[in-house]
Amino acid sequence: MRKAFVGAAAFALVAAPAWAGEGTTFGIPDPWWKLLNLLTFLAVLIWFIGRPLGRFLDARRRNIGQQFEDAREKLERAEALRAEVEERLASVQKELEQLRARAEREAKAEVARIEAEAEAEEKRFLGKVDEEIARRTADVRRRLAEDTAALTAQMARELLSKEMTDADRARLLERSLAALRSLEEKG
Repeated sequence: MRKAFVGAAAFALVAAPAWAGEGTTFGIPDPWWKLLNLLTFLAVLIWFIGRPLGRFLDARRRNIGQQFEDAREKLERAEALRAEVEERLASVQKELEQLRARAEREAKAEVARIEAEAEAEEKRFLGKVDEEIARRTADVRRRLAEDTAALTAQMARELLSKEMTDADRARLLERSLAALRSLEEKG
């Protein structure tokens, strides 16, 4: 703005002799009067439009920056939660493998001990071992499904509570129930 003012003043000084022969307003030569009116108009325009517009744009920039930062933090929390769920899933898988290995070792030891007994007793025992493995596997899967569902629900509540409509909540509930039913059918 200073450059514009200095340029206008320099122009006015150079043009002053040419303007001297023209009319006056309030004792001020018309070209100087017009320049004064123009500068006053520009100052009022900048004061009433430029500053509020600048403040608005600054506030908007800060708001967008804050929203970006919030989104980045939510993404980091979601990534951390995803890593935690993956870690738990790996832990449950390892526990399942250990459980299966232990059950197989127990079954082999029991088979060695029972070989002397009748064939019927051997079949009955192996059936119990298989049932125990299936039961424990189903129990571990059920616990995993419950933990995963609880974590998913918690994460969904935190991340989407601000943005979900009632229709979205109804669809989410129906999908969750369908997923639980399919897990129950598999288990």
